Amino acid sequence: MRSSTYKILAWVGVIVFLGFIFYAYETQSRYAQNFPKTVVNFQADNVMGGKTDYASEKGTATLIVLTASWCPSCRAELPSLMQFYKEFGPKGLKILMIDEDESKKVARKFKKSMGIPWTMMHWNYDALMALGNPGVIPVSFVVDKDDKVQHIDLGALNELRVRQELKRLLGR
Repeated sequence: MRSSTYKILAWVGVIVFLGFIFYAYETQSRYAQNFPKTVVNFQADNVMGGKTDYASEKGTATLIVLTASWCPSCRAELPSLMQFYKEFGPKGLKILMIDEDESKKVARKFKKSMGIPWTMMHWNYDALMALGNPGVIPVSFVVDKDDKVQHIDLGALNELRVRQELKRLLGR
């Protein structure tokens, strides 16, 4: 009896996993048709106060990251983002984080508690539409100095690929 219960649970797990893979593939395929080739300027509230826009926050290379405090994958990629900031910041990298929490207060608390040194905007529809409205987080965009999108990670950050793009854009 116990063996058959485990087999049923194993099959349910496999079905759920395959369903997740299908959903992720469909989302990525759908989004790939809508993702921007070039980032246009957008404006949003800075979680620390005031407003800011993409044009004033961009660098020689810009890593735009859609995130939220409640997202485990978003939190998991913070050490990689911190390393990119430390390594490539002096070479012209800017990181612009767009937080999708419900309130700026929650986003501000998240920024402070995690020691995030770069600009964090609070989401709005204009910002999301400028980035193709992916409908999932995390999402990361590597953008060059001419605002052309060079790489997109839908879901977890591909650290190796992002590092390669940053080295290409900013030099070794």
